Amino acid sequence: MACKLHAVLVGVVAAAALAGCNLDGGSSAAAIPAASSGAAESNTSVTISWMPPQTNADGSALTDLAGYRIHYGTQASDLNAEIDIPTAGLADYVVEGLKSNSTYYFAISSYNSQGVESADSAVISVTT
Repeated sequence: MACKLHAVLVGVVAAAALAGCNLDGGSSAAAIPAASSGAAESNTSVTISWMPPQTNADGSALTDLAGYRIHYGTQASDLNAEIDIPTAGLADYVVEGLKSNSTYYFAISSYNSQGVESADSAVISVTT
């Protein structure tokens, strides 16, 4: 039976990191998802959950959220794997194929229809 480990990060304030940064000439970056959590589902999979952003990094209404990217790895400072989730309507995702009895670190970012990506959320850790 897998041990359930929950790590919740609330109140990520780093959305200002891309405020006003119009990389595509007119579209503001989507804000960072507001909270994220992770739970070991089995000895080789983890469910990552988040709250979708409601505004762009500049505070304007987010009307073109296109998806998310989950960044992860076995070191908090080296999130070298990435999963692209091109569906704005999701708020959780099961990451499979992980090593058992290992600690993984996760961060999530959002992106808009122009491909402008937010900064990463705070990093959470989950042990399988």
